[in-house]
Amino acid sequence: MYILKGENRRRICGEMGSLVEETEGQREYDVAETIFVAVGKNVEKSKTTLFWAVHNFPGKMICLLHVHQPTHEPALTDGKLAHNKLKQHVVEAPQKLERQKMQELLDEYLLILDHAGAQADTVWIEMDSVENGIVEIIARHSVRWLVMGAAADKYYSKKLVEVKSKKAIFVCQKAPVSCHTWFTCKGCLIYTRIGRKDGSNIEIATLSPPLDSSLLTEKLELLLSESVFRVRSIDVEEDTDVMGGKLRPISLCSEHPNLSNNGVVDSYGSIPLLMDKEEGHQGRVNNETDQQLELSIMDDHNLKQKVFAETVKQWKEENDCMEAICKEMSQRREMEEFLERKKQEIQKVKDQHDEFMKELLMVKGQRPVLESQIAESKCTEKELEEKIISAVELLISFKKKRDDMRMEHGNAIRVLKHLKKSVNGEDVSFPGTEILEFSFMEINNATRNFDPSWKIGEGKYGSVYKGLLRHVHVAIKMLPSYGSQSLLEFENEVEILSRVRHPNLITMIGTCPESRSLVFEYLRNGSLEDRLACKNNTPPLPWQTRTRIASEICSALIFLHSNKPCIPHGNLKPSKVLLDANFVSKLSDSGIYRLIPQRESTAISASLCTKSNPKVASVYMDPKYLENGQVTRESDVYSFGMILLRLLTGRPALGILKDVKCAIETENFNMVLDWSAGDWPLEEAQLLAHSALRCCEKQPLNRLDLVSEIWSVLGPMRDLCIESVSSLGAKEPRRIPSHFVCPIFQEVMKDPLIAADGFTYEGDAIRGWLESGHDTSPMTNLKLEHCSLVPNYALHQAIQEWQHAQY
Repeated sequence: MYILKGENRRRICGEMGSLVEETEGQREYDVAETIFVAVGKNVEKSKTTLFWAVHNFPGKMICLLHVHQPTHEPALTDGKLAHNKLKQHVVEAPQKLERQKMQELLDEYLLILDHAGAQADTVWIEMDSVENGIVEIIARHSVRWLVMGAAADKYYSKKLVEVKSKKAIFVCQKAPVSCHTWFTCKGCLIYTRIGRKDGSNIEIATLSPPLDSSLLTEKLELLLSESVFRVRSIDVEEDTDVMGGKLRPISLCSEHPNLSNNGVVDSYGSIPLLMDKEEGHQGRVNNETDQQLELSIMDDHNLKQKVFAETVKQWKEENDCMEAICKEMSQRREMEEFLERKKQEIQKVKDQHDEFMKELLMVKGQRPVLESQIAESKCTEKELEEKIISAVELLISFKKKRDDMRMEHGNAIRVLKHLKKSVNGEDVSFPGTEILEFSFMEINNATRNFDPSWKIGEGKYGSVYKGLLRHVHVAIKMLPSYGSQSLLEFENEVEILSRVRHPNLITMIGTCPESRSLVFEYLRNGSLEDRLACKNNTPPLPWQTRTRIASEICSALIFLHSNKPCIPHGNLKPSKVLLDANFVSKLSDSGIYRLIPQRESTAISASLCTKSNPKVASVYMDPKYLENGQVTRESDVYSFGMILLRLLTGRPALGILKDVKCAIETENFNMVLDWSAGDWPLEEAQLLAHSALRCCEKQPLNRLDLVSEIWSVLGPMRDLCIESVSSLGAKEPRRIPSHFVCPIFQEVMKDPLIAADGFTYEGDAIRGWLESGHDTSPMTNLKLEHCSLVPNYALHQAIQEWQHAQY
């Protein structure tokens, strides 16, 4: 890299920024292998010229040529200032800064060339005139190949065929004739200045890209025509003096191996006629000499024409050859890239093929083992099929035996109970209540293998599933399997609970001692909790229905508490109050706690209602029960009071006691009353709220009595509901459905049983018919296949709902 300023030359070597003084000698360039590219201050505008050079001269050294124009400081008026070193430093500081910026500019160009993969160097000079600086560098470094801009980008067009820039024109005219220059604009070649090695010979640039053959032909033909015209127009008389001398023969010569020394082409493409000046020539030539001279001139002219035509032809052929070579090289480069891509793809496919072959060999090696395993599996499958067939046959036979034994067991149980009653002196003619016993297989099939989607509830005393058992929709409660209660104790407790029958208690249909499960009637209208929460967008219950439900719950509790022995419910809450199609309430899980040992029940309550986790504890449970785990009548009274508050306010149970107390104390009870149930009788509703708060006293002895105190409030309110409903329009008594009537007694059946003939009869009527010795059907008089009777639970439920709807 050179810095030229006057006589002082410096070169930057090594790493960027290290400056070494060089006073003698000059760095030598291989000018035949170096392409100089003139670049300016604007990197974006010079990039296209730089890229053109890199693209057209691959593998060549690229040397950046730059002229730095220094900024001149104003002249110093004080003469002493020149001798002041400090002030001289102040003057030179801006110059150093400018050179530093120039160096950064050149580094940016070098970085571009580095990314393009080209070898690069720089040379620059400090001068006021850019064009003079370029000519100076060309002269000092004997530059043979130069690329520079021909015009500003805004002047570029496809028709541009000459230089427009003043700098380019100046360089084209003033640069040494040995410099071959390409002028470009916007990455396109505009004009080429062909350099000469000396003052007379043309040097054809072998590195230059191929020229347009049509333009070359037109230019040469134009030159030829001009030369012919000039030759023919010469007057060869004795007194004629061309350019002060005699006409000399035209001598075209070229260094190109295909051109003979028969002509000279200047840097602008014109062919001048060379004449030597002969002084002192006078006189006339005779006619013979004139004729010979004219013939000689014509012969020479013809020879020159022939040579020039051959030269043009050779030049055109060489240009076509260069175009073909460039095109072939471009195609070859594209083909090499294409072949490289294909090679990589083939290698990738080959690698994949090798992997697939390895996997295939591995699979082939495993194939015999798999085939032997398949053969063994088929043999095993055949053996298992035979075993399954035999097992199914055994299962069918066992099932038949089981059914026969179950029938015998049922008959034996009935005989045993009959004998027990006889021994105890009981009236055996009194019809007792019998429940059915189901096998675990039946329970499993009824719940579809305990399908989770069929689960309708889960609590501390087990899970509840809906099921289809013997063509009847039922609710099956699976009790916890833990505990030490014996099977006999379990059956005795179930028998006690089965005897408890009340219109507002859910009916127990049967039991499965094997799985510790109970079978109840299934009510489709959901629970009271669902209706108070308006689940599935159901409308709110009217206050008349809420009052009736409260009276029905109270009636059922009074019945349970007056039973001998007393059977407290033990787990009363809105989710245990089920509603039938007419919104008649029935309590479920009455006395279920009796089927679980006392210590197990206490452990359940302690785990669910621990003080460390109060959110788990049920707000409907008696606080005393949470302390000692004992179920009493007072526990049911507390739970009933909470249900009353829910019916009155419709609010969640959590915090309802505090809200109602505060409302009554501030005489704002109507603010907590649920007016979505309709126009409550405010006085009666407030009285009922007072009773509910009394039921929820912390001390059991301070709670109200169900019969003497609570029913005295609910009874008149229930009558008020009946009057309110009757005032809207008295209902006509409905006709008794024919299938509700017993064919024998002609009365509405209370205990419908299905006989072997398929008809349903009142239990007392059909038993009396069979016990009197009849073995035929009362309806068809045909012989019965057997004398077994099956309860018709669906019809029994329909009759009960119809009876409740009558009042």
